[in-house]
This record gives sequence, structure tokens and C-alpha cells, in this order.
Amino acid sequence: MKNKFLLRLIMLFIFGSSTLLAQAADTGTETALIVTGILTAFFVIIIFFVIFVLEGNIEPIVKFLHTAWAYVVPQSAEKAIQMDEDFDGITELDNRIPPWFNYLFGATVLFAVIYLINYHVLKTSPLPQAEFSEELASADLMRRVRIASEGEINEDKLAALKDDASIKEGMEKFKKNCVSCHGNEGGGVVGPNLTDQYWIHGGGVKNIFATIKNGVPAKGMISWKLVFTPKEIQQIASYILTLQGTNPPGGKPQEGNLWVEPKVESSDSVKIAVKS
Repeated sequence: MKNKFLLRLIMLFIFGSSTLLAQAADTGTETALIVTGILTAFFVIIIFFVIFVLEGNIEPIVKFLHTAWAYVVPQSAEKAIQMDEDFDGITELDNRIPPWFNYLFGATVLFAVIYLINYHVLKTSPLPQAEFSEELASADLMRRVRIASEGEINEDKLAALKDDASIKEGMEKFKKNCVSCHGNEGGGVVGPNLTDQYWIHGGGVKNIFATIKNGVPAKGMISWKLVFTPKEIQQIASYILTLQGTNPPGGKPQEGNLWVEPKVESSDSVKIAVKS
């Protein structure tokens, strides 16, 4: 019986170690490697303890397991102890703590130990602040990659985009990020109405681009230049211009000044000097 138990223990060690090592290789996570190492060390210690300390006598281990099993599993023959307390005919029994409560308590203690070792001793997993910083750095890197792939935009010569793909991209970003302040159709909620001809910070594509890029901190509008690339801001500004004159129901009253697009002198015009 002793040899049979020892053989099962060794087989369990081999099976458990190989399974965890295979899982660690698939995921490649440091946590999986640490767990594998801890369990491997645990099984090695148990085997050496049985062989060299107990000299193959597994009776103490079997007795310990039986005691633990009897403690956590309810015994049908157990009788509750009646306490010497009586409240209007209602007596109190000194029942044993339910096994599920012991399981839960043990699990929370084990989780706390693993968490402490993982996050504060070995520091193999990042704390929330470090994880947040890593996500910000990753997002900034992705934004720089998108800017590099889209190319630079000359804001002095900025023009509204007219193609359907750009307008659609701008609309999707507007619906996702701007409707809480400007409404689903641009009629204005907290922010101003974007569908009429009156603008607080200018209604040209350059003005709208600058407003989105720099924000209006005094009125609670954030700067979006760390979120969107210049190309994406141009797409949103172009979509906003398509809302002109739509007059959605429930739109806010006009704010700001009537916007008149400044005339641009034609580069082909020729000035003729008139002799007196």
C-alpha cells in the first residue's frame, strides 16, 4: 500500500509538472512559470520528505489527510452542542462553522498570500499604477505610428475632406466621442449647436480643426490632440461641416457670431495697372 501510494504521488508529480510546463510554454507568461516552479518545488519536497524523513512510512500523511477531511466535510453523526441559554423557549446551539465558510476563508488567505508574493515581493505583475502607465505609453506609441503612417498635415492649407470614406470615418469618431456634449445629430447638449451658421470659435474647417485639437478648457472641452491624429481631427471637422443646415429637432439656440467664409483671392487673377 505504501509503495502504491508513493507511486501515485510520483505519477501525480510528473503529470502535474508536464501539464503546467506545457501551459507555460503556450502562454509564455511569467506567472505561469512561477506557479509551475512553486508546485514543482512542493512536489519535490513532499517526495523527499516521504523518502528520507519518513523512510517510506506514509501513515502520518494518511492520518493527516483523514483528519483534514473529517474537519472540512460534515459528519452525519455529529451532534450540535446545546448551550445553556434560553430566550422565551428558544435555545441556542453551538454548531460547528459550515465547511463552505472554511473553504472560502482558506481561499481568501491563499489568494492574499499569492497576491502579496506576486505583486509586492517578486513584482512579476505590475501594480495598477504601473499598468496604467504602460497602457498610456503603448497608446502614445500607437498614435505616433498612426501619425507617421498618415503623413504630416499642413494646418495653414487645411481643407475640408469630401470623399465618402473620410466623412464616414469622421462620423464614426464623432458618434463615439462627441455626442455626449453635442448630441447625436449635432444639435447641441452641453456644447453648442453645430448645425447652424453661428459659431463661437469660428466655423471654417481650420477653426473647427483648432477647436478640436486644442479644446476649450474654460468650458470643459478637452484637447483631443493626444487622442486623435491630425488626419483624424481633419476627418471629424469635415464631418461636422456636413451637418450645416440639417436643423435636427430639439437643437439649441444659436450661440456666437454668424460665420461667413472669407473669400480667397484666386491665384490666377492678374492685377492690371491703370495708367492715369
